[in-house]
Amino acid sequence: MTAVREGMWRRFPRPDPSNAGMWVIGAGHGMTHAYSAAFYVLLPFLAKDLGLTYSQVGLVITIRQFMSTVVNLPAGMIVDTLGSRSLFMSLALAWAAVPYLLIGFTSSYAVILVAMGIVGIGNFLWHPAAITALSEMYPTRRGYGLALHELGANLGDTLTPLAAGFLLAALNWRRTLLIVVAAGLLLTLVIVRMMSHVHRRQSAPPSRAPALGEYAKGLRVLVRNGRLLVLAMVSGVRAMTQLGLSTFLPLYLSYELHVPAALLGLYLAVVQASGMVATPIAGTLSDRLGPKRVATAGMFTTSVVVLGFAALNLGAAFVAGLALLGFFVYSMRPAIFRWAIGVVPREYEGTAVGMLFTTQALLPTAMPLVGGYLGDRYGLLSVFYVIAGTVLVANIALLFVPDVERPAGAAQRRMSRQET
Repeated sequence: MTAVREGMWRRFPRPDPSNAGMWVIGAGHGMTHAYSAAFYVLLPFLAKDLGLTYSQVGLVITIRQFMSTVVNLPAGMIVDTLGSRSLFMSLALAWAAVPYLLIGFTSSYAVILVAMGIVGIGNFLWHPAAITALSEMYPTRRGYGLALHELGANLGDTLTPLAAGFLLAALNWRRTLLIVVAAGLLLTLVIVRMMSHVHRRQSAPPSRAPALGEYAKGLRVLVRNGRLLVLAMVSGVRAMTQLGLSTFLPLYLSYELHVPAALLGLYLAVVQASGMVATPIAGTLSDRLGPKRVATAGMFTTSVVVLGFAALNLGAAFVAGLALLGFFVYSMRPAIFRWAIGVVPREYEGTAVGMLFTTQALLPTAMPLVGGYLGDRYGLLSVFYVIAGTVLVANIALLFVPDVERPAGAAQRRMSRQET
């Protein structure tokens, strides 16, 4: 047993100068999520202050998702053709923060909608550049690299709800939002400087960008890739689940259970913290066991947990239910992305990532609107039943997609061919 643990530790990437880029990119991803995570905690208080219905709250989130849909696929194409990854990541970090300053100063519902649309553009400029950079840096540990990237998001999603909840105990939602954004901008300056330093130290030559004609041909190949299309659809359903829970769980806790602000932030942090534990586990297992097993297990368990959350009065087990929910919702993401970039040529990984994030933006777009309508008409619990059903359908679709070849099996086959 000791030998097994030592072997696993040797395989575990540790923070050192050679992988500094991975940790910096993960920290940047955390900042792109931090503001939205705090905003979800503030959303019930903003809605009460402005007198918004559930449907109006849903439209606020839908606008952000719609603008993300518009930008995702073009961003992936530009990353593949221009390769300016550091520039895109730095721009996304600044763009994700500034619109929330505007929301903190306005009482106009229309201005809030415009600001959230701008947030959607900035946030999703990040992903194609960051994920393809990690893929280049760690080609044999893509699953773990993606998991660490997701781990950064989990840290942002975990710490800022806690901070926002405690600040709300003493301040109103506007002052809380402004404090969160101001602190985030200071951290962003540090992260951008670190990314620039890591970029200068990187000695590996950049990968060759495909010519326009070659790229168009590759796009046609991707569009006809049935496995990629199914995985993109499932990735969208997973994002729809996450968005539905992020939007309506705080409303349910605040409006139905009358949870105080500090406890609300703590509950949402529990969901994110369990996801933070899940992502490196899922990424490592997807490299070693294959992403299909990890993704299907996560999808099925998520549907069961959400259904149980809606149908049962959990009582004292409520926090444990939230922890399970966060664990399996977030465990799916690195596995699905590891799966998707394993079914496309290396030079088109950026576009494949863009396709996944396009569906992750497109499919959830209707979720806040549908959830808001259901909440206004049938109560908030009806939203969770719909989420559980869609996840179960997506899990069935995954059964028809073959797994990617695991590194160990591929190496053995190459050795066999060389010996013969």
